[in-house]
Amino acid sequence: MNRAGDVLAGRYGQRPSLSSLTSKNKTSIEGSVSNNITSIELPAEIESLIIGSDYWRTAKRNRYKMLARQGHLRVLLKLAEIARTKNIPAHWFATVCSKVEWERTLEYLAKLTKVQETAVRVAQKLRTEVTKFIYQQIWRGVNVERWADTVAEVGEHKAKYFTWLCIREAVGSPL
Repeated sequence: MNRAGDVLAGRYGQRPSLSSLTSKNKTSIEGSVSNNITSIELPAEIESLIIGSDYWRTAKRNRYKMLARQGHLRVLLKLAEIARTKNIPAHWFATVCSKVEWERTLEYLAKLTKVQETAVRVAQKLRTEVTKFIYQQIWRGVNVERWADTVAEVGEHKAKYFTWLCIREAVGSPL
């Protein structure tokens, strides 16, 4: 038994550890540099929206990288997607990502998410697809879910009745 223990100790005692193997292969410079990679590459969707002189391009790139480091990369990508629908996408994107407008932008995206969820629910109740009219009524503050429930009980012309109810509420006339 001692002999087996001696053999195993001899084998494992002479075997170099993994840390010593890796440290032997590194030069002194490589050993002192940590593997902390803090550089963030911006996606192409965001990079394409950075315009202006070199100074402003660097400043905007640094701002977007800072936002990405703070965990807002998904928000930036969503804003880049929305920016594509605007007249001047780069200007709109730069404005909503600015320091002054950032909190307002986050509130806007939270409200946009709620509006999209509401629009999907209303469209399901009406058994249609989501339309621009539904979005407009939700943004205006019309109680579309209430009218969708009311219209769901009607037999024909649901879309026309829904439109009429929403417009009547928006105008402010009593029913």
